[in-house]
Amino acid sequence: MKKILVILMGCVVAALGITSTSVADPTAFEVVKKMDTREDGDTLTTDTLMILINKSNQKRIRNIKNIRKDYGLDTKGIIFFLSPADVRNTAYMSYDFDDEVKEDDSWLYLPALQKVKRIASSDKSGSFMGSDFTYSDINGIQINDWEYTFVKETFILDGVDTWVVQGLPKSKVKDKVIEETGYLKTMMWIRKDNYMLVKGKYWVKQGQKIKYFKAGEIKKTDDIWTAHELTMITTVKGKVEHSSVLKFSNVRYNTPINDATFTTRSMERGL
Repeated sequence: MKKILVILMGCVVAALGITSTSVADPTAFEVVKKMDTREDGDTLTTDTLMILINKSNQKRIRNIKNIRKDYGLDTKGIIFFLSPADVRNTAYMSYDFDDEVKEDDSWLYLPALQKVKRIASSDKSGSFMGSDFTYSDINGIQINDWEYTFVKETFILDGVDTWVVQGLPKSKVKDKVIEETGYLKTMMWIRKDNYMLVKGKYWVKQGQKIKYFKAGEIKKTDDIWTAHELTMITTVKGKVEHSSVLKFSNVRYNTPINDATFTTRSMERGL
Protein backbone atom coordinates (compact mmCIF):
# COMPACT_ATOMS: atom_id res chain seq x y z
CA MET A 1 0.00 0.00 0.00
CA LYS A 2 1.17 3.58 0.51
CA LYS A 3 4.03 2.46 2.76
CA ILE A 4 5.10 -0.11 0.22
CA LEU A 5 7.19 2.89 -0.78
CA VAL A 6 9.33 1.78 2.12
CA ILE A 7 10.22 -1.41 0.22
CA LEU A 8 12.71 0.42 -1.98
CA MET A 9 12.65 4.12 -1.30
CA GLY A 10 12.59 3.41 2.41
CA CYS A 11 13.85 -0.06 1.63
CA VAL A 12 12.16 -1.95 4.44
CA VAL A 13 8.81 -2.60 5.96
CA ALA A 14 9.17 -0.77 9.28
CA ALA A 15 7.62 -0.87 12.69
CA LEU A 16 4.89 0.01 15.11
CA GLY A 17 2.89 2.96 13.86
CA ILE A 18 2.10 6.37 15.24
CA THR A 19 -0.48 5.88 17.99
CA SER A 20 -3.02 8.23 19.42
CA THR A 21 -5.94 6.99 21.48
CA SER A 22 -5.96 3.21 21.86
CA VAL A 23 -8.77 1.57 19.86
CA ALA A 24 -10.11 -1.64 21.40
CA ASP A 25 -11.84 -2.82 18.23
CA PRO A 26 -10.35 -0.91 15.29
CA THR A 27 -12.05 -0.78 11.93
CA ALA A 28 -10.31 -2.24 8.88
CA PHE A 29 -9.45 1.28 7.71
CA GLU A 30 -7.94 2.15 11.10
CA VAL A 31 -5.73 -0.94 10.91
CA VAL A 32 -4.51 0.05 7.42
CA LYS A 33 -4.01 3.63 8.60
CA LYS A 34 -1.80 2.41 11.45
CA MET A 35 0.19 0.30 8.99
CA ASP A 36 0.52 3.28 6.68
CA THR A 37 1.75 5.67 9.37
CA ARG A 38 3.98 3.43 11.46
CA GLU A 39 7.36 4.77 12.59
CA ASP A 40 10.10 4.20 10.02
CA GLY A 41 12.74 6.74 11.02
CA ASP A 42 13.40 10.22 9.67
CA THR A 43 16.01 8.94 7.22
CA LEU A 44 17.13 5.55 5.98
CA THR A 45 19.92 4.17 3.82
CA THR A 46 20.47 0.55 2.85
CA ASP A 47 22.16 -1.72 0.36
CA THR A 48 19.76 -3.95 -1.55
CA LEU A 49 20.22 -7.12 -3.52
CA MET A 50 17.45 -7.49 -6.11
CA ILE A 51 17.08 -11.05 -7.39
CA LEU A 52 14.88 -11.57 -10.47
CA ILE A 53 13.82 -15.18 -11.07
CA ASN A 54 12.04 -16.41 -14.22
CA LYS A 55 9.79 -19.47 -14.50
CA SER A 56 12.82 -21.61 -15.45
CA ASN A 57 14.45 -20.55 -12.15
CA GLN A 58 17.12 -18.54 -13.96
CA LYS A 59 18.31 -15.61 -11.86
CA ARG A 60 19.47 -12.07 -12.55
CA ILE A 61 21.02 -10.12 -9.69
CA ARG A 62 21.18 -6.36 -9.27
CA ASN A 63 22.93 -4.33 -6.58
CA ILE A 64 21.18 -1.19 -5.44
CA LYS A 65 21.73 1.69 -3.03
CA ASN A 66 18.61 3.20 -1.45
CA ILE A 67 18.30 6.55 0.31
CA ARG A 68 15.17 8.04 1.86
CA LYS A 69 14.39 11.16 3.90
CA ASP A 70 11.20 12.42 5.48
CA TYR A 71 10.15 16.06 5.24
CA GLY A 72 7.36 16.27 7.78
CA LEU A 73 4.64 14.03 6.33
CA ASP A 74 6.22 14.08 2.86
CA THR A 75 8.97 11.70 1.76
CA LYS A 76 11.74 11.87 -0.82
CA GLY A 77 13.70 8.85 -1.94
CA ILE A 78 16.29 7.91 -4.51
CA ILE A 79 17.61 4.59 -5.78
CA PHE A 80 20.93 4.06 -7.56
CA PHE A 81 21.63 0.86 -9.51
CA LEU A 82 25.26 -0.12 -9.05
CA SER A 83 25.54 -3.36 -11.04
CA PRO A 84 25.50 -5.26 -13.36
CA ALA A 85 26.74 -3.26 -16.34
CA ASP A 86 23.41 -3.16 -18.19
CA VAL A 87 21.73 -1.19 -15.37
CA ARG A 88 24.74 0.55 -13.77
CA ASN A 89 24.14 4.27 -13.09
CA THR A 90 20.40 3.97 -13.66
CA ALA A 91 18.61 6.04 -11.01
CA TYR A 92 15.04 6.37 -9.79
CA MET A 93 13.67 9.16 -7.61
CA SER A 94 10.28 9.72 -6.03
CA TYR A 95 8.58 12.50 -4.07
CA ASP A 96 5.67 11.17 -2.00
CA PHE A 97 3.34 13.94 -0.84
CA ASP A 98 0.92 13.52 2.05
CA ASP A 99 -1.50 16.02 0.51
CA GLU A 100 -3.94 13.95 -1.58
CA VAL A 101 -4.58 16.91 -3.88
CA LYS A 102 -0.89 17.06 -4.79
CA GLU A 103 0.17 14.33 -7.18
CA ASP A 104 3.28 12.34 -6.29
CA ASP A 105 6.25 12.81 -8.63
CA SER A 106 8.77 10.24 -9.83
CA TRP A 107 11.60 10.20 -12.34
CA LEU A 108 13.81 7.61 -14.03
CA TYR A 109 17.33 8.32 -15.31
CA LEU A 110 18.64 6.04 -18.07
CA PRO A 111 22.39 6.56 -18.63
CA ALA A 112 22.27 5.21 -22.20
CA LEU A 113 19.94 8.07 -23.12
CA GLN A 114 21.55 10.55 -20.70
CA LYS A 115 18.06 11.74 -19.95
CA VAL A 116 15.80 12.02 -16.90
CA LYS A 117 12.25 10.90 -17.68
CA ARG A 118 9.24 11.77 -15.53
CA ILE A 119 7.02 8.76 -14.85
CA ALA A 120 3.42 9.50 -15.84
CA SER A 121 0.51 8.29 -13.69
CA SER A 122 -0.59 5.97 -16.50
CA ASP A 123 2.81 4.24 -16.40
CA LYS A 124 2.91 3.56 -12.66
CA SER A 125 1.25 0.16 -12.92
CA GLY A 126 4.16 -1.05 -15.06
CA SER A 127 7.05 -3.22 -13.89
CA PHE A 128 9.79 -1.47 -11.94
CA MET A 129 13.10 -2.29 -13.63
CA GLY A 130 11.97 -5.74 -14.74
CA SER A 131 10.82 -6.79 -11.26
CA ASP A 132 7.45 -8.01 -10.00
CA PHE A 133 7.07 -4.74 -8.09
CA THR A 134 5.36 -1.92 -9.97
CA TYR A 135 6.15 1.79 -9.82
CA SER A 136 2.93 2.10 -7.85
CA ASP A 137 4.18 -0.48 -5.33
CA ILE A 138 7.36 1.54 -4.92
CA ASN A 139 5.70 4.96 -4.76
CA GLY A 140 2.68 3.84 -2.74
CA ILE A 141 -1.01 4.64 -3.06
CA GLN A 142 -3.54 6.85 -1.31
CA ILE A 143 -5.34 4.62 1.18
CA ASN A 144 -8.34 6.96 1.16
CA ASP A 145 -9.05 5.80 -2.42
CA TRP A 146 -9.84 2.28 -1.13
CA GLU A 147 -12.62 0.61 0.87
CA TYR A 148 -11.26 -1.79 3.50
CA THR A 149 -13.11 -4.66 5.17
CA PHE A 150 -12.03 -7.49 7.42
CA VAL A 151 -11.84 -10.93 5.84
CA LYS A 152 -10.73 -12.33 9.19
CA GLU A 153 -10.21 -10.38 12.41
CA THR A 154 -7.78 -12.98 13.69
CA PHE A 155 -5.50 -15.25 11.66
CA ILE A 156 -2.37 -16.93 12.99
CA LEU A 157 0.43 -16.58 10.43
CA ASP A 158 3.85 -18.04 11.26
CA GLY A 159 2.86 -18.08 14.92
CA VAL A 160 1.81 -14.40 14.99
CA ASP A 161 -1.74 -13.02 15.15
CA THR A 162 -2.78 -10.91 12.17
CA TRP A 163 -5.74 -9.11 10.70
CA VAL A 164 -6.70 -10.10 7.15
CA VAL A 165 -7.97 -7.01 5.32
CA GLN A 166 -9.47 -6.77 1.83
CA GLY A 167 -9.14 -3.59 -0.22
CA LEU A 168 -11.35 -2.53 -3.14
CA PRO A 169 -11.06 0.76 -5.06
CA LYS A 170 -13.83 3.20 -4.13
CA SER A 171 -16.45 3.43 -6.86
CA LYS A 172 -16.00 7.17 -7.45
CA VAL A 173 -12.29 6.74 -8.25
CA LYS A 174 -12.30 3.10 -9.36
CA ASP A 175 -11.09 3.60 -12.93
CA LYS A 176 -8.33 6.01 -11.85
CA VAL A 177 -7.10 3.71 -9.07
CA ILE A 178 -7.04 0.62 -11.29
CA GLU A 179 -5.18 2.50 -14.04
CA GLU A 180 -2.55 3.82 -11.62
CA THR A 181 -2.04 0.65 -9.56
CA GLY A 182 -3.00 -2.10 -12.00
CA TYR A 183 -4.90 -3.85 -9.18
CA LEU A 184 -8.57 -4.80 -9.03
CA LYS A 185 -8.45 -6.01 -5.43
CA THR A 186 -5.94 -6.51 -2.64
CA MET A 187 -5.75 -8.63 0.48
CA MET A 188 -3.30 -7.90 3.32
CA TRP A 189 -2.15 -9.78 6.39
CA ILE A 190 -1.17 -7.16 9.00
CA ARG A 191 0.49 -8.08 12.29
CA LYS A 192 -1.37 -7.02 15.41
CA ASP A 193 1.75 -6.49 17.52
CA ASN A 194 3.53 -4.03 15.24
CA TYR A 195 1.19 -3.24 12.30
CA MET A 196 3.61 -4.62 9.72
CA LEU A 197 2.33 -5.86 6.36
CA VAL A 198 3.72 -9.39 6.31
CA LYS A 199 1.73 -10.99 3.49
CA GLY A 200 -0.28 -9.72 0.54
CA LYS A 201 -2.34 -10.94 -2.38
CA TYR A 202 -3.02 -8.68 -5.38
CA TRP A 203 -5.43 -9.29 -8.26
CA VAL A 204 -3.93 -7.75 -11.41
CA LYS A 205 -6.17 -6.08 -13.99
CA GLN A 206 -4.52 -7.62 -17.03
CA GLY A 207 -3.42 -11.14 -17.92
CA GLN A 208 -5.38 -13.13 -15.31
CA LYS A 209 -2.47 -12.62 -12.92
CA ILE A 210 -2.38 -12.81 -9.14
CA LYS A 211 0.63 -11.55 -7.19
CA TYR A 212 1.76 -12.69 -3.76
CA PHE A 213 3.86 -10.61 -1.37
CA LYS A 214 5.74 -11.78 1.72
CA ALA A 215 7.97 -10.01 4.24
CA GLY A 216 10.66 -12.08 5.97
CA GLU A 217 13.64 -11.90 8.32
CA ILE A 218 11.75 -9.49 10.54
CA LYS A 219 13.71 -8.02 13.41
CA LYS A 220 14.44 -4.71 15.09
CA THR A 221 17.14 -2.47 13.63
CA ASP A 222 17.91 0.77 15.51
CA ASP A 223 14.82 -0.10 17.57
CA ILE A 224 12.61 -0.13 14.44
CA TRP A 225 10.91 -3.30 13.25
CA THR A 226 12.41 -4.11 9.86
CA ALA A 227 11.86 -6.76 7.23
CA HIS A 228 15.23 -7.66 5.74
CA GLU A 229 13.78 -9.71 2.90
CA LEU A 230 10.76 -9.04 0.67
CA THR A 231 9.36 -11.32 -2.02
CA MET A 232 6.80 -10.69 -4.76
CA ILE A 233 5.62 -13.60 -6.90
CA THR A 234 3.54 -13.25 -10.08
CA THR A 235 1.31 -16.17 -11.04
CA VAL A 236 -0.84 -16.86 -14.09
CA LYS A 237 -3.67 -19.37 -13.64
CA GLY A 238 -2.00 -20.67 -10.51
CA LYS A 239 1.46 -21.17 -12.04
CA VAL A 240 4.49 -19.07 -11.12
CA GLU A 241 5.48 -16.81 -14.02
CA HIS A 242 8.17 -14.71 -12.36
CA SER A 243 9.35 -13.66 -8.89
CA SER A 244 11.49 -10.97 -7.29
CA VAL A 245 13.37 -11.04 -3.99
CA LEU A 246 14.78 -7.97 -2.23
CA LYS A 247 17.43 -8.55 0.43
CA PHE A 248 18.48 -5.61 2.58
CA SER A 249 21.81 -5.11 4.36
CA ASN A 250 23.67 -2.23 6.05
CA VAL A 251 20.33 -0.79 7.14
CA ARG A 252 20.82 2.56 8.89
CA TYR A 253 18.11 4.83 10.26
CA ASN A 254 18.24 8.51 11.27
CA THR A 255 21.62 9.43 9.81
CA PRO A 256 22.22 12.87 8.19
CA ILE A 257 21.37 13.06 4.47
CA ASN A 258 21.98 16.14 2.33
CA ASP A 259 18.86 17.58 0.66
CA ALA A 260 20.82 17.92 -2.61
CA THR A 261 20.72 14.12 -2.86
CA PHE A 262 17.12 14.30 -4.03
CA THR A 263 17.53 16.20 -7.29
CA THR A 264 17.59 15.27 -10.96
CA ARG A 265 21.17 16.55 -11.02
CA SER A 266 22.04 13.95 -8.40
CA MET A 267 20.42 11.26 -10.56
CA GLU A 268 22.60 12.25 -13.51
CA ARG A 269 25.76 12.50 -11.44
CA GLY A 270 25.28 9.11 -9.78
CA LEU A 271 26.07 7.82 -6.32
